Amino acid sequence: MRDYLQRLKARLAPFESPYLRALGDGSFEREDFVETQIQFLHAVVYFSRPMAVLAARLPRAEQRLILLENVRDEHGGGELSGSHEHTFLTLLERLGVSRAELDRRAQWPEVRAFNSTLLGVCAHDDVPTALAMLGVIEDLFSGISARIGRGIVERGWLRAEELTHYPTHEVLDLDHAEGFYRCVEPRASAEPRVAYQVEQGLELGAYIFLRLYEDLFRARKRRVFRAISGPHSLADGWELPSLAPLSGRA
Repeated sequence: MRDYLQRLKARLAPFESPYLRALGDGSFEREDFVETQIQFLHAVVYFSRPMAVLAARLPRAEQRLILLENVRDEHGGGELSGSHEHTFLTLLERLGVSRAELDRRAQWPEVRAFNSTLLGVCAHDDVPTALAMLGVIEDLFSGISARIGRGIVERGWLRAEELTHYPTHEVLDLDHAEGFYRCVEPRASAEPRVAYQVEQGLELGAYIFLRLYEDLFRARKRRVFRAISGPHSLADGWELPSLAPLSGRA
């Protein structure tokens, strides 16, 4: 599995994506970058939900605990001011996007497609495939977070001490990825069928995650507003929390 993962990364060259290249070389206009980050918020908020669905499908308590600890981390370890949702909202606020401005934006189909794929695989596909899919997404996001955080600072959009969310994921997501890999690696090493399911998950996770960034970059000039507020779908149900200005853990 590890050899396959390394070959996959080498083949896809995730850090050479147009999104990261433009951020690194300064050709990504600030307003366009922020617009794509507004959309990425929906992926941040949604990510723990398919994971929780998958946890319920795992037969062993020790496997479920790995995922549930990950879900707990997504929610700030029980302190919601430190949840990934809130640290990303803080980042957007520091980039100049108010809650009212966020609520005016319509959700793009690119991020809805990503979220729907995660849920569909975690709820209905082979469990090893789902575990590998989530693992490689966490794995890739660690390195992507480092590059996005560095790009924001290098462009002068925020100072290093103002940066939230991305520094946390640069470190935390490697641990999360290892948790997913540990759930599937023993069986993948012993059972050819499971090894194939894992390879399918690695390929799918890398594809949909890198495709999300590619699609967001292509749509970076898009500005779509809506006349109503509240959830973007009744199935999702998420809406901006009506809380005091964020002041919790960054």
